[in-house]
Amino acid sequence: MKLNKIFIYGAMAASGAGLASCGSDWLNTLPNTQETIEVYYTKDAAIQEAVVAAYDPMCWFDYANNYTAINLYADMMTDQFYPGGGDAGDMAMWKKMFDFNIPATDVLDTNYSNAYSGVKRCNDALHYMNDFNVTDMTEENRAYYEAQCLALRVFFYNQLWKWWGNIVYYTENLSGDFLGTQYTADEVYEFMISDLEKVIADRKLKWKADKSEVGRVTIPFVYMLYTEIVMYQNDQSRFPAALNYMKEIIDSPDYSLNPDFAAIWDVTGEWCDESIYEINYSDYLGGRNWSWGGTAGGTVVPGMVGARGYNGADGIHDNTGWGFCTVRQSAYDSYEEGDVRRDVSIWTPEPGSYQIGYQDTGHFIGKYAPIIGANAGQIADAILNYNNNLRLYRYSEVLLNAAELAVRGAGSGDAQGWLDQVRARAGLGSKTATLENILDERKLEFLGEGKRYWDLIRSGLAESVLVPDDEVPNGRQGTYTPNKKYIPFPQGEVDQAHGTIKQNPY
Repeated sequence: MKLNKIFIYGAMAASGAGLASCGSDWLNTLPNTQETIEVYYTKDAAIQEAVVAAYDPMCWFDYANNYTAINLYADMMTDQFYPGGGDAGDMAMWKKMFDFNIPATDVLDTNYSNAYSGVKRCNDALHYMNDFNVTDMTEENRAYYEAQCLALRVFFYNQLWKWWGNIVYYTENLSGDFLGTQYTADEVYEFMISDLEKVIADRKLKWKADKSEVGRVTIPFVYMLYTEIVMYQNDQSRFPAALNYMKEIIDSPDYSLNPDFAAIWDVTGEWCDESIYEINYSDYLGGRNWSWGGTAGGTVVPGMVGARGYNGADGIHDNTGWGFCTVRQSAYDSYEEGDVRRDVSIWTPEPGSYQIGYQDTGHFIGKYAPIIGANAGQIADAILNYNNNLRLYRYSEVLLNAAELAVRGAGSGDAQGWLDQVRARAGLGSKTATLENILDERKLEFLGEGKRYWDLIRSGLAESVLVPDDEVPNGRQGTYTPNKKYIPFPQGEVDQAHGTIKQNPY
């Protein structure tokens, strides 16, 4: 149970829009205790609330009406996993995504709506702090709040950009008919990078959050987000800047590899020196429930990836699992002998100790597996309230980013030493720092963390790797092709846009 976790998300402060008059006086009558947003957001404390609310949707992706966890939704598409579940109809939309055959009517709109909710809240906070008469806010605070909102907005747009590419992008919330301008993926990329470059240049974020603000974005968070986006775009003109940002983190005494790879995934390992950024979840008074998964609390990810009906024989893992994201045998076999990451990243329960599900391999994600007692402090629906933080960026990724950028000609640097540090922590010897070997190391280091799918696409490997297979019955049936890079927009969004959103040619 986490008694001291700092939550950086919470309920949005009231901002009720007035109802237009239809001839009935009661429609325009407000309680004496209710203030308009123009009055409410005139104090620093209220602006702070709006900024905190902008963090909230980061926690929704695992479950807010449906399941699109940032790590699982991408990883189940790769060559390391199968969608799994109870049967072929269990999260059937995942199976269609996995086979590269998802119709627009079946695309989950959860991460689409969650990301735009985050964009909306960032825009709201920026509007309040810059356009309202906030009487007690210092310029220092305003600049700090603005930097957080700009960085968060890019985080949310990045989720949309990677999945859909040619998205509607706006920096002021839409009104009237709520129809915005759809831009190309390249245009959206430039918008995001421009915001991040401003945040970096202004240097208003902290280098590392103190204990009272664990969960707020920092300069290293922005560096990682910038580097992720630049590398995904393959924008070689910005590779040198990205490499310099990684080297700045490497040279800092504030971040380092945790010598014990297993300890990272324990509750006591959260926000250790290896952690660049985590999305906070806690079971302590966790209130997430089936009515609304956006309530503050824990995460459903461990329940999703656990073995179905496990008998608890090891005294560690509980029996609530749904069996999603089964790990392939080929992924298990890809680890070298003596690699300590394998048995931490992958949980292999004894045969006969659990119920066989769909696309069963005998292997499950170990990093986020459901642990007995890890949701003991919840007060709502237990399976939605595990206490596992989502490790979004780790120092090992800093090292591997830097190594890759260096071998791709971004500038000078110790690519070999950076790669060797990651391998040494895994209990392995040196391997030549080539692009192929660094990408392979990422595959092993970040299994279950949602990195592999995007690596395959940006490296050009997806077409040869994401192909039909028969490792298990009902393996992948379809093949990745370049037109599959962006999935279809949810049909409901296209319909409501009245022709202003052009559907992706999936």
